[in-house]
Amino acid sequence: MTEKSVNVRQAVEADLGAVYEICLKTGDAGRDAEHLFEDPKLVGHVYGAPYLVLEGCISFVAEDEAGVLGYAVGAPDTRSYEKILVSEWLPDLRSRYPLPGGPSDDWSPDEHYCDLIHNPRPIPEEIVREFPAHIHMNLLQRARGRGVGSALLEAWVEAARQEQVRAVHAGVSATNLAGLKFWTSRGFTSVREDFSRGKRSTIWCGRML
Repeated sequence: MTEKSVNVRQAVEADLGAVYEICLKTGDAGRDAEHLFEDPKLVGHVYGAPYLVLEGCISFVAEDEAGVLGYAVGAPDTRSYEKILVSEWLPDLRSRYPLPGGPSDDWSPDEHYCDLIHNPRPIPEEIVREFPAHIHMNLLQRARGRGVGSALLEAWVEAARQEQVRAVHAGVSATNLAGLKFWTSRGFTSVREDFSRGKRSTIWCGRML
């Protein structure tokens, strides 16, 4: 729970529509990405929906009187998640979304996500070795400043501890300064910075549980 009108609960498959929407509305380094994508589900295909469908994931949503306004999803074992993602989630998507051609510098946002479907990026070994679990969190604008993120994180961490998780990491867009501030203010520390991909670069943050 956070404030009276917001409830945090485990996510179910019926929340998929809301998770897809939140992924899109936060898909530009925490900002609304609706104007960037022709296919509104692509961001959710990669970063949200599989956690509500695949076994072994830890997923929570927050809702108020208007509906779901945020989520925290992840997996207690990143390498196991990567394997089940490839075997059970990506095959259908690969049949629906062709691998883009031509130079990647010319790709649209949709094409970059299609490439991720065909060529998912494993989390660096140095991160997974020390912080084997991972978490993603996104909130709609109306959730911010209401304690929703903290409540979602608390619920996720408690569930992870019950799964004997000892440490967790989060990947933050290098351009998402508000997101980085959130994680570092909740006990996460920057453990690797990868600026090799320009606007798509990532700062990896980890926390012991």
